[in-house]
Amino acid sequence: MIQNMTVLRRGLMAFLLCLILAPAAGARDIYVRLSQAGRFSIASDGNLTLSGKGKTVKLGKTASLSVKGGRMTVGKTSLSLPVRITSKGLLRFNGRKYRGAFMVTQKAGLMNVLDVEEYLRGVLPAEVGSDWPPEALRAQAIISRTYALRQSLSRAKKGYDVVDSVSDQVYRGAGVETARTNQAVSSTAFLIVAYGKELAFTPFHSDSGGYTANNAHVWGAKIPYLTGVAEPVAYTSPNSTWSAKISRRAVEKAVAKAAGGKNIAPITEVRVSEVDKGGRAVNMTFVGKKGTRTLRASQFRLAVGAKLLKSTMLKPSASAASKRAAAPRPQVSAASRPVSAPARGNSGSLTLAEAKQLSEMMSGGTFTTLEIIDILSHPEKKRHYYDLGLQRTGRKPSVAPEKKKIPSRPVSPVKPKPSAPETPDIRGFRVARSGDNFLFYGRGWGHGVGLSQWGARTLAKSGWTAERILTYYYPGTTVRRYQ
Repeated sequence: MIQNMTVLRRGLMAFLLCLILAPAAGARDIYVRLSQAGRFSIASDGNLTLSGKGKTVKLGKTASLSVKGGRMTVGKTSLSLPVRITSKGLLRFNGRKYRGAFMVTQKAGLMNVLDVEEYLRGVLPAEVGSDWPPEALRAQAIISRTYALRQSLSRAKKGYDVVDSVSDQVYRGAGVETARTNQAVSSTAFLIVAYGKELAFTPFHSDSGGYTANNAHVWGAKIPYLTGVAEPVAYTSPNSTWSAKISRRAVEKAVAKAAGGKNIAPITEVRVSEVDKGGRAVNMTFVGKKGTRTLRASQFRLAVGAKLLKSTMLKPSASAASKRAAAPRPQVSAASRPVSAPARGNSGSLTLAEAKQLSEMMSGGTFTTLEIIDILSHPEKKRHYYDLGLQRTGRKPSVAPEKKKIPSRPVSPVKPKPSAPETPDIRGFRVARSGDNFLFYGRGWGHGVGLSQWGARTLAKSGWTAERILTYYYPGTTVRRYQ
């Protein structure tokens, strides 16, 4: 009996010791692929340590690395892959700072390995404005965490969990962190979106254009909580309406690419042949002298260029595209609307001093990656983003505005009411033409599936909590801690 008690006591002590030494519940490293190049340079605020199979090399604060044939070469030293790179200070690569460690493998290249909670600190400021309402930031933190963890379950064969670009979600490392976005991460620690006992698939996009998309129409899979919902509150964003002039040749190349190389050129007509319940294009038909092709609208968008054809919420004319955007929105406070450009002639025109200031804000993390792409793609919007940047950073303009702005009187938020979507044209429409170009008009930006970031921003300003926002955009899901 005494021997049994001794064994039991020892077992209990071992169990308690394991609990003490175990990482915090829910702790999980994320492997973020940064580069697949065979050569790259890294640096750190402290000395670097490289650890390979049974070999450790200590270096200074910078190192040029070469990867080939399963080995890494640093100067005259060679190590077998995988190699882990650590430092007491922040690591640096390609002009950005990173927490955690670097890992180099033959299969995945250079990766940043760090705890998922630290990873999120470098995601939020790149995906949404750090000045956005706290509940919108919290919602983004929860879906970004969910997305990363879900991806990690399906990418073991690739050797990494996520990439640092819009192919997954934008990640810029430690250099862009802000107090407000860090607070959103810490206040939602370990919270995820779940559907039953599973991690939910939580895609998101910039602006739905009024109605989110059905996942089945974009990526093929039927997912109960991704069938499309109407935006509860109307809003404006930098891409509420847009137009794109695409040459006939570019359309033909895109159709051939999406159709597996089958060419029907010259194309004479483009039609939106099917729309969903929210009025979003599902299928598009292309008529050419060598035949007719019907493609999924999302498939054509990617083939012709997602930065050019910003969404599949297509409309027959500019007036139809702007119909919702022009409607009054008394339920949204004036402070939540994008800053209007001052009347100074060309809305995109900036003085040299203002252009320099805008460039500094672009490189300093003031804008998200999608917003930077929008600035570079549409110079006429520079004035809008310049004023928006001043608002976010609190900086003073390089040139005093001509007219003194009258402070907006805050409007008390009212209970949001679902806004009825524009009645879908089930017969579709022909895309307009101008000479040898097709003229596309539309609303919103992105694939349209899941949460709309600008929609979430507006709901947060209307008093919605992060949990309410998420269960609206992903109906049937719940928000809970992951284990």
